[in-house]
Amino acid sequence: MELAMLGADDWPIAREVRLRALKDSPTAYIADYEEEVTVGEDRWRERFTRMHWVVARDTAWIVGMASSVRVAGRPPYERHIESVWVDPRYRRNGVLRFILAQLAAAEPAVTEWRVWVLDTNTVARQVYDRLGFSPTGERQLLADGSGRREIRLRFGR
Repeated sequence: MELAMLGADDWPIAREVRLRALKDSPTAYIADYEEEVTVGEDRWRERFTRMHWVVARDTAWIVGMASSVRVAGRPPYERHIESVWVDPRYRRNGVLRFILAQLAAAEPAVTEWRVWVLDTNTVARQVYDRLGFSPTGERQLLADGSGRREIRLRFGR
């Protein structure tokens, strides 16, 4: 397994994996494929100005991805994890653990990692629990009018 940080010129890779993720697990994300497929190069490049992206490869095939972002108004030692996905054939093999370790190595001053997870996504909640994340007690209603809620999880060093 090989890990790689993506740069802005790698936006087509991030886009392709993001679209694969949305097709594979549409109920796990707030975004949907139909919206995300319309996002163009300028917007993808903008994402790279505020986010770090890591992919995991098995030879040439990308088998996982995640990004980290500094959220405005949050402390500088904290990052949010977003756009997490692991190919179903590679799940439960430590791929996400390796990706998160790479993100942490890229940002050594970060001591707290946070992630929002849909409260109905029990698989993701179990994965994050195994990785050592715990609920913060924070919940939020999605702004899309669906009535869905997210819970925030935290991992600190």
